[in-house]
Amino acid sequence: MADIERAKPAPEAKAKVKGSEGPDEERSLLSYLNPFYGRVTTAQLLLFTKYFATLNKAGIPVLRTLATLARQAVNPRFKNIIFRMRDEVEGGIPLNAAFRKNEDIFGLLYVNLVRVGEESGRLFNVLDRLATLLERQLKLRRRVLAAMTYPAIITVVATGVVLFLMLAVIPNFAKLFQQFGQELPWATQVVIDTSTFLGNNFLNITAIVLGFFLVLYQVNQTKGGKYFFDGLKLKVPLFGELTQKYNIALYARNLATLFQSGVTIITGMKISVEAVDNAVIAEALLSVVRDVEGGMPIAKALGQVNIMPELSTQMIEVGEESGNLDEMLEKVADFYEDEINFLVDQLTALVEPAFIVVLGSIVGFIVVAMYLPIFRMAKVVTGGGGAGGPGGG
Repeated sequence: MADIERAKPAPEAKAKVKGSEGPDEERSLLSYLNPFYGRVTTAQLLLFTKYFATLNKAGIPVLRTLATLARQAVNPRFKNIIFRMRDEVEGGIPLNAAFRKNEDIFGLLYVNLVRVGEESGRLFNVLDRLATLLERQLKLRRRVLAAMTYPAIITVVATGVVLFLMLAVIPNFAKLFQQFGQELPWATQVVIDTSTFLGNNFLNITAIVLGFFLVLYQVNQTKGGKYFFDGLKLKVPLFGELTQKYNIALYARNLATLFQSGVTIITGMKISVEAVDNAVIAEALLSVVRDVEGGMPIAKALGQVNIMPELSTQMIEVGEESGNLDEMLEKVADFYEDEINFLVDQLTALVEPAFIVVLGSIVGFIVVAMYLPIFRMAKVVTGGGGAGGPGGG
């Protein structure tokens, strides 16, 4: 298989057997507001692959397997896709061609491995290997997402607390201080002015913030914008390192799986780059592919782009020389996954106290600023009462 198998027009399937197609999807009006509606998740793909491998090992025919998996699918879109694949296979097209027509769901790596398994008569082995690969990817992705979601949740909570104080609590203090009629401390005046500004312009500020993020999202959809933002992600302390290690672990694991399944190393490298989400890392790995196509050893080509530590490139070099490249790639992936677990633990340990300090400082400043005039009022009242007593006597 010299070239990557991409989506190609497949022969039209024969007329469907009556009753074989999936049920028409009935969507609620609210579902059209959900951008994730119908998206096939990695977890759903993993379950599909595991069940497919189990039924295939048990000797169940492919048509019956696909029909069974379609009926069990929870996702309406995925259900219809599997039913359609079943009808296409029944119509005479190869199984891998049916998968290829849905490459946007299964991915280039999945489609090519199914092709290898079908042509070699080892479909169960390939499906079993795919299930293991997807399970590892799912665990790794959840671990990374947990590390990145935790700070986001704390930030939202902290912002909500500060906005509640500014919009609901501070205005009541401001009315009290106006009745007091004395000059306020600098800190108190700053907090009250900020609260007044937020209260008077809350809708405008909200619209500006939403517009800003919408513009960022649209820019990120462009090739140049994604490359720019992906480059920034890699420069963020800890998070950038986490992003890099995650993508390299994914790349090494996919490449090892493809190589073990009989895919040529050049083709495997091209397919594995498709799974890399970061545009900067993907471009670097594509340059590695070009160098390897030109006759350069993989380890040397990887060393030139400087996306792996020297230890990893040395392991790959040993794998090339010994003929055990797939094993060394597996070890590189294991190494990076261990590094990711360490970084996630480190981030969790550092982020929580850092946010507590920041939130505590902001809330503490607001509380002190609000109570400074009250302390001054108490001092004036106490001092005035004490002076008035002896003078009256």
